[in-house]
Amino acid sequence: MLIAIPAFRLSCNVGIDKGRAWSVIDEMILWATAQQKRTIAQLSTDSGLPRQIIVASIARLMRFRLIELTVQSNGAAFQASEYGKEVVASGRPLPFFPKREVKRVSFVIERATGGFFPTGQVRVISETALANETDQDLRLVVVQGGGPSMSHEANLGRLSQIAARGWEEQVALVDGRTSSLRAEFMMIRVVDGVPRNVPESASPGLRAVIDKAASLPEGTTQVSVGYGGSAQEAEPAPTAHYCQFDLADIVIGGSAQLEFLRKLLANADSRVIVHSTFLDHRRFKDLFPDIRAACLRGVTFDMLWGAESLDDEETRNSASAVEIAKMVRDDRDVARRFRVHMRSTGSHAKILLADTAEGDWIAAIGSCNWLSTPFRAVELTAVLRDPAVVADVAVALQRMVGRRGLSDDIATEMAIVARDLRRHSPKGGPAKISLVFGDNHDVIMRTASGSANSRVVVGSHRLGSTARPGVVIQAETAVERANIGTTLLYTMPSGPLKNRHARKLAEEAETNGVRLIKAGDIPLHGKFVAWDDDNIVITSLNWASASSDLDFPQADIGVHIALDGIAEHALNILERIFPEIGGDRAIANSNRWET
Repeated sequence: MLIAIPAFRLSCNVGIDKGRAWSVIDEMILWATAQQKRTIAQLSTDSGLPRQIIVASIARLMRFRLIELTVQSNGAAFQASEYGKEVVASGRPLPFFPKREVKRVSFVIERATGGFFPTGQVRVISETALANETDQDLRLVVVQGGGPSMSHEANLGRLSQIAARGWEEQVALVDGRTSSLRAEFMMIRVVDGVPRNVPESASPGLRAVIDKAASLPEGTTQVSVGYGGSAQEAEPAPTAHYCQFDLADIVIGGSAQLEFLRKLLANADSRVIVHSTFLDHRRFKDLFPDIRAACLRGVTFDMLWGAESLDDEETRNSASAVEIAKMVRDDRDVARRFRVHMRSTGSHAKILLADTAEGDWIAAIGSCNWLSTPFRAVELTAVLRDPAVVADVAVALQRMVGRRGLSDDIATEMAIVARDLRRHSPKGGPAKISLVFGDNHDVIMRTASGSANSRVVVGSHRLGSTARPGVVIQAETAVERANIGTTLLYTMPSGPLKNRHARKLAEEAETNGVRLIKAGDIPLHGKFVAWDDDNIVITSLNWASASSDLDFPQADIGVHIALDGIAEHALNILERIFPEIGGDRAIANSNRWET
């Protein structure tokens, strides 16, 4: 008897970093010697570890110049070097210098329960070969009610478990050009009622499916089973991180965004990734000298864009992508280091990611279309430096672009970057920062209206048909609950909403205590909500004209920062540009702030 179980076979070339990892004992000894000089006897006594282990650990730490020897009158003592103290203080992982090994890895994911095995452990055949199978008793398993997750994240996790053997190996890269995914069948031979080639690591669920197929009477050709594996992974709730945050990392304005972008390009060490919803080759040409200077320093770029499909926007942005690609191709120095992605991600998010000379990464999230804006409208951007927060941004980018599985090199790179960043020790701090995805934007708006004690200010580029249910009703609730000041600032009506409709909506909202204000000569493109003095959310979602996409949480990405004085700081800057936000007080003083 032959039992055919539907499966996926995935194969690719993988780079494996092999090297001895640092142990907790090594880190403990480095920390101890960073506090004060200690002898081997003291370290052995304080730790309760044998002398031989202490000596071996110190010898390795000295080899990497993390610990140095000092001779005293009563003998030799050890202390952390300046470099070692810097590593301890920074919280960065200890230096790791692995050897890179490239090999071909192939594994099979059976679709009945989601189990996966190295290809060498199972027999797989194609659908064509199955049709030509001459065995008289062939039973095809038909899986109903779901299947294993085939996301980039899930497959990279499976690949890491199969390719990396032991704690001294880790996946360092996946060559997306060599990635192959095929739908095939895993074949189980049953002789005298006993399955002969079931992998040792097969789950009880898979064994039950095989036993069921083998126990049915002769003449059975198909066996229907329900999917018995774990469900598709749900989008995890955003994690809040307590860390340090500088108020100067809230970038507000038009020219301020350009200044920040040029500074980021000038300071990037080797890598920059830009995700801009829209593209304009003329604006790209203005930035080309800065990009070229970075490329000459050895910086590698990836340019992503996310204009929506099925409309003229994607067509216009595709044309701009072609023009940008021509500009890049014509410059030999830039062409080697700048990759233009020709397919839209479908996301409205605005993201910058860049590494630093210290081995850290910086992320920026906000409302600025970096590669299409003339930098004249008022934008808001949050610059994120904490490793745990930046790791969340990298994972968001991985999920955004990783729709072609392991063929997407950026998704793999971002997963590895996130893994490395999460090895940093958390430093803590007064700021509480979390990313905002999908319908969490609605949760944020309800939180602001339900918890604010003094004021709520919402900024949106467009005012559309979703303004009343999405923002105005929430603002009216806040007024009714605590009689607090609520303001919605926008630049233009959108979609079916016309200026006359916007004026009528403003009149209705004013009767309920909500101020609906249209920006004047200076346009607002930023999207934000700030409440009281200590909470602000900066995002790419037009609160008053768009709703979140439940099927694609990364369609809009924002960041929520809770920190004493942060909303007051941002609103003070915005009041200089839009005095209407502050009411009569700000308007009376507006002559002091000329743009």
